[in-house]
Amino acid sequence: MDLSKLTPSLEFQDQRLKYLFLSYQLGSMRAAADQLGIAPSSVSRQINLLQTELSIDLIEAGTHRIRLTEAGLVTVDYYRARASQHEALLNRLDDLRGQHLGKTVVAVGEGLFGAQLIGKLQSFFKSYPGLRTEILIAPTLEVQHMVMEDQAQIGVLFAPHPNPALRRQFGIKQPLRAIVHPDHPLARQPSITLEQLASTQLVLPNHGYRVRELVTLSCKGKPFEIEPAITANSLQVIIDFVKANMASTLLAEVMILPELKAGTLVALEVECPEMNSTELQIIRRQSRKLPPVTQELIRHLARSISKLSNAG
Repeated sequence: MDLSKLTPSLEFQDQRLKYLFLSYQLGSMRAAADQLGIAPSSVSRQINLLQTELSIDLIEAGTHRIRLTEAGLVTVDYYRARASQHEALLNRLDDLRGQHLGKTVVAVGEGLFGAQLIGKLQSFFKSYPGLRTEILIAPTLEVQHMVMEDQAQIGVLFAPHPNPALRRQFGIKQPLRAIVHPDHPLARQPSITLEQLASTQLVLPNHGYRVRELVTLSCKGKPFEIEPAITANSLQVIIDFVKANMASTLLAEVMILPELKAGTLVALEVECPEMNSTELQIIRRQSRKLPPVTQELIRHLARSISKLSNAG
């Protein structure tokens, strides 16, 4: 086969594949057009041409939000693999030039990148001065989504959902604890039951956060529910409520190590298997090839998290 004859066709298809991928990722052709800075009609026309070239429907007709056919999903997976291979090629060429350039995007659950962990990364960044790193803070479910959609190379998160498309690169046990003020009536107990937790004034994240899912799972089949009196989408706000002794909460200890060390907060074991089997993990997409510098970042993060967890 003469590959040179395919080059123009592949160039056009790459652009059209990108339009399809962005429309699927963002939910609509209009959203894709806004991100690309072009007219929605241009996106629609290019996707229609792609369907004509491939002689198969890629988008289900009659839906407001983009829904892909099975062929469309296969096509998007193909584009994602091509983009990943292109990124790997550029990173490999940088390595061969003796440089450590490129960009690593790390999606991180809120509260997991505290000052102590950042301090332990100092030696890594000194070793790779040419590396550009972007850190995106998000809830656990969003971190998983970003890694699956290649918006981030790796994710650092608490208690992720099992997903065959994601690979666990590192994990360390990090139970969910009841966090109370030192003057709270329960603060001197070594542990707390779910029944006691249900009768305690709580401040918890909003629905959609992994902690709330674990709370619901823990109460399944029980004659009571655990409902917070206060909800917030900010970890700092939640911690401030507990510090003011206005409510208690549920968090992993790694999120509040300075407060635990200073004695301004107290962590209690919760007598519940679901809350004692959770992990802090580093994940990546199963089939994505990571450049050596990103793999080294994973190893450095794993060592640093282990040291912090053991110190705590």
